[in-house]
Amino acid sequence: MLGFLEKRMQKALEKVQKKVTLNEVDILEITRDIKMGLLEADVNLQVVKEFINKVKEKALTEKIIGQLNPSQHFIKILHTELVEILGGKVKEFQINKKTYVIMMCGLQGSGKTTSAAKLAYWFRKKKMVQKPLVVAADIYRPAAVEQLVTLAKNIQIDYHQEGVDKSADEIVKNALKVARENDNDLIIIDTAGRLSIDEKLMDELRRLKKICNPDDILFVTDALSGQDIINVAKTFHENLKLNGTIITKLDSDARGGAALSLRYILNLPIRFIGTGEKTSNLDLFYPERMADRILGMGDVMTLIEKAQDVIDEDKATKMFHKIFSGNFTLDDLLEQIKQVKNLGKFSKILKMLPGNLSAKVSEDQLDKAEEKMYVYQILISSMTKRERQNPKLLRQASRKERVLKGSGRNAQEFNKLLADFDAMVKRMSDMAKSFKSGGGIGGLGGFGL
Repeated sequence: MLGFLEKRMQKALEKVQKKVTLNEVDILEITRDIKMGLLEADVNLQVVKEFINKVKEKALTEKIIGQLNPSQHFIKILHTELVEILGGKVKEFQINKKTYVIMMCGLQGSGKTTSAAKLAYWFRKKKMVQKPLVVAADIYRPAAVEQLVTLAKNIQIDYHQEGVDKSADEIVKNALKVARENDNDLIIIDTAGRLSIDEKLMDELRRLKKICNPDDILFVTDALSGQDIINVAKTFHENLKLNGTIITKLDSDARGGAALSLRYILNLPIRFIGTGEKTSNLDLFYPERMADRILGMGDVMTLIEKAQDVIDEDKATKMFHKIFSGNFTLDDLLEQIKQVKNLGKFSKILKMLPGNLSAKVSEDQLDKAEEKMYVYQILISSMTKRERQNPKLLRQASRKERVLKGSGRNAQEFNKLLADFDAMVKRMSDMAKSFKSGGGIGGLGGFGL
């Protein structure tokens, strides 16, 4: 998530954290480093200047209140101003009518079509709507129609498409009629994009807006966009009166600064961010949480929400009892591996934890941990139910040979799995004893982190 910007900001803050006192020279030096980091992350120059000026002014004039030291006070100012640049308070969606209409717009390749499906999935998952409908109104790209239909089928959401032979106006009119007949409570319209803006595109979008009278018009852009996206967004805003933006591909190595600059320059709230290819990889944008991440403070709330989405509460309760009753099996380990994988890559999880842990664990360590988890899943999946429930059976050479043949893995990996599993079981046993005697709970480990 904006890894480049995070690294530059956190590197600048290291100078602050090492100082007991801060004078004017220190503040000017640190803000200069922060300014360079923001510019290198492709944040708009106007945004950078105004942000740095506010930080400098407050750092030089505000009195330190309470128990904060000068370094902590500076970081607090930086965090406050960063939250403000990113939009202040989160802008929640209020679905307060029978049928809510969202119109998507943006340039070709920005992720509009995928975001339309993700958005429908998100609203239904949050139980804000029951029966969303996605509409394929991009008549210039047959692949976009096929893509939206495929995505809708995969997540079992209603869709309306009429190919590319009819006009977008007619398709949207028909979709509105279908939605009324089928009691769809959310309509998301995927409109056509272009590689660049032209009057024909804008004319079509203005007509579609008049036809569907949308409650929200969302501009979709990706984190890979350069500074030219600001002028593009301005043109869309002038023609359509946008209500917000969706920034996609924030899981990439993109610098992302230009896309974030849209919020401040056009005063358009960032409504959602795309953080991966899966349909579930769409998050409501929280300015404060994003500021926390950029400054290395983690984002525990988003991690908790993701865990709540992917972890079955009943299964978690049963797992807890198994751990403390000493009945943990390879089946349980397999279930844990699947749930951890559903949370995302280790690198993403670490970035959501406070303490800048992602900078303290090397990419090589993360890759090895991911690989070990992958190998263990294959090995366990190649075992019989009885073997997973009673791992001692795997000491038999014939069983070991069968698992190795079925999984395509080697004996060293197999032996490491059983050794790690035994270590986990022992750790759980010690943990249970400690818990019962009033002690703390240690971590499970097992993947080299």
